[in-house]
Amino acid sequence: MIVKKLKTLGVLLGLLTGVALPNAQALETQLLDKNESTEIPKSNVPVFGQSLFQGAFKDQPFSGFNPDYRITVGDQINLQLWGAYSFSATLAVDPQGNIFVPEVGPVHVAGVKNGELNDFVLRQVKGVFKKNVRAYANLEASQPVKVFVTGYVKNPGLYNGYSSDSILYYLDSAGGIDRDSGSFIDVKVVRGDQLLQSVNLYNFLTEGSMPALQLRNGDAIVVGARNGAVSIEGAVQQAAQIEFNGPYTQLGEMLLVTKPDPQANFARITQVIDDQQQASYLPLEEALNTALYPGARVELVRDNDIKSISVSVSGELDGPASFVLPYGATLEDLLSQLQYRGNADQSAVQLYRKSVAKKQRAALERSLDALQMEVLTRQPNTELEKGAQSENAAMIQKFIAEARKAQPRGQVVLANNPNAGTMLLEDGDRLVVPLKNSTVSVVGEVIFPTSLVFNARHTLENYIEMAGGFSNNANQDELVILHLDGTISRVKKRKFDNRLKDILRPGDEIMVMPEVRSSELQVTKDVTEILYRIAVGTAAVLSF
Repeated sequence: MIVKKLKTLGVLLGLLTGVALPNAQALETQLLDKNESTEIPKSNVPVFGQSLFQGAFKDQPFSGFNPDYRITVGDQINLQLWGAYSFSATLAVDPQGNIFVPEVGPVHVAGVKNGELNDFVLRQVKGVFKKNVRAYANLEASQPVKVFVTGYVKNPGLYNGYSSDSILYYLDSAGGIDRDSGSFIDVKVVRGDQLLQSVNLYNFLTEGSMPALQLRNGDAIVVGARNGAVSIEGAVQQAAQIEFNGPYTQLGEMLLVTKPDPQANFARITQVIDDQQQASYLPLEEALNTALYPGARVELVRDNDIKSISVSVSGELDGPASFVLPYGATLEDLLSQLQYRGNADQSAVQLYRKSVAKKQRAALERSLDALQMEVLTRQPNTELEKGAQSENAAMIQKFIAEARKAQPRGQVVLANNPNAGTMLLEDGDRLVVPLKNSTVSVVGEVIFPTSLVFNARHTLENYIEMAGGFSNNANQDELVILHLDGTISRVKKRKFDNRLKDILRPGDEIMVMPEVRSSELQVTKDVTEILYRIAVGTAAVLSF
């Protein structure tokens, strides 16, 4: 065996055993003689995206609202006229691209965008009925189509669906992309000899981005062969085999797909280059620019023997704005080094952590996804319910879009916990020591959101009155009080009396939530809970 760049026996042992030794050099490479096997064992790490196709898409065909969808032959249009002339029916777009409206005649709707359909039909109706007739038109169902799914999928074939269905629906119907040979980054949509769209499913998996395509009978979805892939495992948020285009890639690009653990600081790389197996152990920052070739295996490592952490501090403090502490340092280790100013409120020290913010964000996203699924999959029973559901769904979708912009703070509540000092700190933690406060803020659904001087004799009702009282959209049955130390109080209306004077403290924020008005009880409960979660996690009241 030929061994290069091995300067010590300890380094050699580290490479042969796979154990990271503290004194190992930044880069050590082991080469095998050509008569020895250079094949890296097949990875058991899951393919990134392989869990995408489990039936969730094929079981939920989408024939609903897509504003950019263009009406085509075979679509079903729900039309209602009222006023001086009444009419209600579901009309099919005929082969000429028209719907026939009694007393109006044929209206050519083929090619009209779904988002503009209602206004377009209304203009045509008003061309005949000059006044006192109103119209409401919406796409009831898209055109049924048959689409070929071929290439490296489990079950190639011809599949039924709607022209508005995404390619995920058809891929799922075909059993998904073949794990061992199919590509998630080379999916093509073809119409005859024309390439309509090249799709990289990683954009959907990491960002939720999916091109809006309008499919036709005979279109083909072709999954290409996998070009190259590397395996990323160890201290990462999701171990996975990740594809790439080209002869090689870099670890930095792969970690944009599967995020590293915040504690990861070294990378162990094994790959075959020019028929020779090479093993490298590098600091993560250096490894980010290392060339990775097809079949490479990377293990991210938490090398805690040489790890230190950095914690930033701010607020009523003198001294440095950040502290470098040894790995394993506790909150008490940090607090003992702080120099407090005279007006510092040491009882309300606030700790913010990136990992907690990520968890809060993930929990919020799960709640929003569940709410969206609940709204989109509910089936109305009557024509009246259809109209109400359409308005309700639009309102909920707008709320979900705004809620997804919320950024949780990631606060770790330290109050009322005698063991808080023993908590281990994490790299990137942020500690804030607030000023002793003398005000109470009233925010949310009040007439004049404001800050008021704290008065121990004032009740919750007093503070609400001094902020102008509740707005018309306020939930008057329950308030949220966010205390300066991060603790929360939720107070029912029947308790808005003098007994609650003691619950209010200087620095408190009284949050008046909006009232959720929905015809669906479950939606009301879900939205209300999400509003409270956002208020607590971000210290902001989102309107509804």
